Amino acid sequence: MPRNWDPIRDLMLLQDRMNELFENATDRRARERSESGSEIAQADWIPVADVYERAAEFVVAMDLPGVDRAALEIDLENEKLIIKGTRSSENGDQETHRSERPRGRFNRTFGLPVAVDPEQIEAEYKDGVLYVRLPKRKERSTQAVKIKVS
Repeated sequence: MPRNWDPIRDLMLLQDRMNELFENATDRRARERSESGSEIAQADWIPVADVYERAAEFVVAMDLPGVDRAALEIDLENEKLIIKGTRSSENGDQETHRSERPRGRFNRTFGLPVAVDPEQIEAEYKDGVLYVRLPKRKERSTQAVKIKVS
């Protein structure tokens, strides 16, 4: 005998399954965080960034308003650009009525194209935006060259 369709029961079953999926994902992330001790897992927030290409360079522009220049750290490791830092609270000991802007540690990692010259990378922090310029390597001439035999 077929059972009657009960949309409420089906929705409850779906909700239970979704909750189980989220709990499993949260448990897995907590395990990974404790096992790896990775900086990415310890980030409190993730700043937004644009990456674009110009004729002679790639540029990473990252919004970091309220971040002190001294709190920024930019590293190049294993062909990856790593930008990390901390945004601290501006209110000091004052009572906070609403807090919507993220604070704490952040960390972003970007893979570097082979065309980037790592010796020429420059960073500029202006008006709350961090600009990291990644100049492209100078290409060798592809024109034919005559070589004298002596």
